[in-house]
Amino acid sequence: MELTDILAQSWQLTAANLETLSGGMNSQTWLVTSNGVRYVAKSVPGEDSRFEPGLELAARLARGGLITGAPIPSHDGRLVERWGDRQLAVLEYVGGIPLLAAPEDQQAVGTTLARVHQISQAPAGDLEKWFELLTDFDAYLDLEPWIRPAVEAALDGVRVLNNLTWAGLHGDPATEAFLRQPDGEIALIDWGSFMTAPLLYDVASAVMYVGTDEHVVPAYLAVLPELATELDTGLPAFWRFRQAVQASYFAWRVATNVQTGLTTDDGNHLGLTDARRWFTGK
Repeated sequence: MELTDILAQSWQLTAANLETLSGGMNSQTWLVTSNGVRYVAKSVPGEDSRFEPGLELAARLARGGLITGAPIPSHDGRLVERWGDRQLAVLEYVGGIPLLAAPEDQQAVGTTLARVHQISQAPAGDLEKWFELLTDFDAYLDLEPWIRPAVEAALDGVRVLNNLTWAGLHGDPATEAFLRQPDGEIALIDWGSFMTAPLLYDVASAVMYVGTDEHVVPAYLAVLPELATELDTGLPAFWRFRQAVQASYFAWRVATNVQTGLTTDDGNHLGLTDARRWFTGK
């Protein structure tokens, strides 16, 4: 079935015009215009178990007042429809200006993440099961000799932490996922990396992307000051853990030659090189 056909059949988006957008690392996206209204269609592999829960969180956060690119239910009330061997969702279109690395943008990242975690806090889960995020890539950790020791040390660093606060997480809060609206409000889009996990993972991810905790963390704690001790004691370990995730992920992509979401042919090697430099200085 063509994309235009399923959009018309399942979402009543008839005579839809499509424009292919640059996809994420594991997804395909299109800008859809139907009757003068813009939407985003997003497709992921059928086995992607994070896709629908991420959309559910985006919808929950939207009800809480955040701009998230929330999903639009199909005619049958589902957030996701099957499309051949893939999953398909239609999302609210969100424009805006992506945040960069300026201090005020880093502060906006911290504030927005804290607002997400206020709404999405969850009971603590099984830490060892969550570690499958890394151990699923075990077969690729010997691609370079530094990767496995770095990953194992990162796991041990998180294991010794106690009383971690869990929440539904964005999972990959790079600055380009945050969009400044004309009225100054900050949207957070792209929930395909959703997970329920220690919220420090989201904070460490944001810090990793901007390269410093100087502005992200104070802004975060201005919203959730009760987490000050947890961030002070746990953020260094989670920052290392987050870098280990990068190392494992790009080792898998290099070994299997996965090319989705890349803007350059050597994007996977660059990602692995960045992780190696973080751990080894080389």
